[in-house]
Amino acid sequence: YVVGHNLIKAHAEAWHLYNETYRAKQGGIISITINSDWAEPRNPHSQEDINAARRYLQFLLGWFAHPIFKNGDYNEEMKTRIRERSLAQGLSQSRLPEFTESEKQRIKGTYDYFGLNHYTTVLTYNVNYPTGILSYDSDRGVASVTDRSWLNSGSFWLKVTPFGFRKLLRWIKKEYNSPPIYVTENGISERGALDFNDTWRTHYYRSYINEALKAVVLDGVDLRGYTAWTLMDNFEWAVGFDERFGFYHVNITDPGLPRSPKASARHYSQIISCNGFPDP
Repeated sequence: YVVGHNLIKAHAEAWHLYNETYRAKQGGIISITINSDWAEPRNPHSQEDINAARRYLQFLLGWFAHPIFKNGDYNEEMKTRIRERSLAQGLSQSRLPEFTESEKQRIKGTYDYFGLNHYTTVLTYNVNYPTGILSYDSDRGVASVTDRSWLNSGSFWLKVTPFGFRKLLRWIKKEYNSPPIYVTENGISERGALDFNDTWRTHYYRSYINEALKAVVLDGVDLRGYTAWTLMDNFEWAVGFDERFGFYHVNITDPGLPRSPKASARHYSQIISCNGFPDP
């Protein structure tokens, strides 16, 4: 929470610096990108699970979006739960730091668009953790599972769930007063033996981009841009080169690092050259 607190304040300073010193000359736009899954209640008829889905989003996307896109401060869900658990743990104050009034004014509205990274959806349910456990998970009191019918990817956390993309875009529109949105990452990984005929990646992009299109046309979401993750296989965080997200395969055992297009690269190039789905 301390790191997140400083990150939000640093973001605000970067935005103001650009706004006051460079914007007039460069005419650019500047903002923050927030990574978020969509959360569905595990049991849609359970109010507990519905509440858990809301908390999941407020503790993930809302943690950073609420101060910047709403009022300069954390959402009430986070403030209340973390304060109550902190006091129950014998602390004199909340583990979630507080912004001063001047910091809130400095942070509020420091965006030109909403940057969004999105990959997947989870099913959430309520969990009451023992008071003594100090953690992000115990503070939000949510656990998540996935549906066994959802298609897998090369990453254990990433299930193919296109419907969640539209729902998340619609939620951002409603929650943050319809900001312009740029999707800065969206994609799917593979693991193990290389298959250049990656029809499942083409399926992922077609279905996710179609849901984004529905969000624009049917829900009135102000979606300005979309970026696929990623052009070529790269070093993926803690899993290194084991999980590959690229349209282009990179042969890391060859010193020349040759790059070869997968079938999805050709399909995606058609989508972007048509600015839409290729006419069959």
